[in-house]
Amino acid sequence: MMPKWTRGELWRVAATIPVLALLAACGDENPFDTQPPDVTSGDSQVWELALPAFPSGWDFRTAQRLFIGATDIPGVVGTWVLDERADGTLVFVPFSVVAPGLSLVRTGIADLGSVPFESVEEVPGDGYSATSDSSGVAVIEGHVYAFRILIQGLAGSPINYAKVEVIAVGQELPDDPRSRFVRFRWAYQVQPLNQRVVDEQ
Repeated sequence: MMPKWTRGELWRVAATIPVLALLAACGDENPFDTQPPDVTSGDSQVWELALPAFPSGWDFRTAQRLFIGATDIPGVVGTWVLDERADGTLVFVPFSVVAPGLSLVRTGIADLGSVPFESVEEVPGDGYSATSDSSGVAVIEGHVYAFRILIQGLAGSPINYAKVEVIAVGQELPDDPRSRFVRFRWAYQVQPLNQRVVDEQ
């Protein structure tokens, strides 16, 4: 006996078929190639989530720090925040873990180790932390990290990639161990599904 599907289920299946057909037809080609590759980069500094009124996270798409609790943050903004585990370990945590009802971004993080920033021309396609991992990825000075960023709700739910090098870990207020910060440099590939994170020019 054939299963009975609701009209909504049939609609979802029918809507999925063209997307699957497009991906199959593209083979190894990037279906987002109408948007040219472009790597944006820079350097910045963020503070631990526990420090009130300071930026505590980062958004690659807008290249902006986040002021959690101090300003309104649009739902699609926010890639990661700087937080700490119970044992005091400083960690990168997906922004969506901190604000699950607010963020449409799902971030996976991978520690690539102590390698030269420039040597990471392409980040891996897998090996990232779960986007729901509240324990985070430990922040280590001198390490390079890869980020896999899925934006829900946008056409095709595009995935973008980025890299970060932790240049320095410090403490803003001498008497407050929860006022730590991370200074870093970063590179973000604007074209979805493109894992290259170096400027080709």
